[in-house]
Amino acid sequence: MEKKNFFESVYENADHDDLSSIPWATLAPNIYLEKHLSKQGPVSGKKALVIGCGLGDDALILEKHGYEVEALDISPSAIALAKKRHPDSRVDFHVGDIYKMPESSVGRYDFVYEGLTIQSLPPADREKLVGIIASLVAKEGELFVYAHSQDDTDSYGGPPWPLYADEFMLFEKEGLEQVYLEKEKESKPVAPYRCCALYRK
Repeated sequence: MEKKNFFESVYENADHDDLSSIPWATLAPNIYLEKHLSKQGPVSGKKALVIGCGLGDDALILEKHGYEVEALDISPSAIALAKKRHPDSRVDFHVGDIYKMPESSVGRYDFVYEGLTIQSLPPADREKLVGIIASLVAKEGELFVYAHSQDDTDSYGGPPWPLYADEFMLFEKEGLEQVYLEKEKESKPVAPYRCCALYRK
């Protein structure tokens, strides 16, 4: 019998009457993503992908702004909960593994959202993951990354493992242009710091 992955165990064993018990579940769209979409305005005829969609709130805000949205998560329980929470949504919620994206997904999406996935997976895979994610972005498309970060002098440990500043530059090595990067320290003396970055192909 195949061993369940960590994320499936968390979603499956969570109190389904109190989903806030899931450590990373905010039960609301990411505030940085929502801010970006509000500035961008509504779109039409564009495809978006949410990586590690969890309970589906980020996918819903993209749908609200006019995108045709696919949202994947490696956890079947997460996908089942997302569908249950958003029964009227047209988002294509499905089980998927970022390491095993189909060839048809390469260059397919006008907007890709990556929130907290890279930092949750082994640091040794970081460059590989960045390469996979960057490959999904269509020509002239955008990638929005939300992560926790740490200063070069920090050693926060993990999991999750916050990104160092130079790791945000890995996307540029994959042919994306960084449009902006915003880091919020909130007067905290130590990492992790909330951070978002927008890239364009």
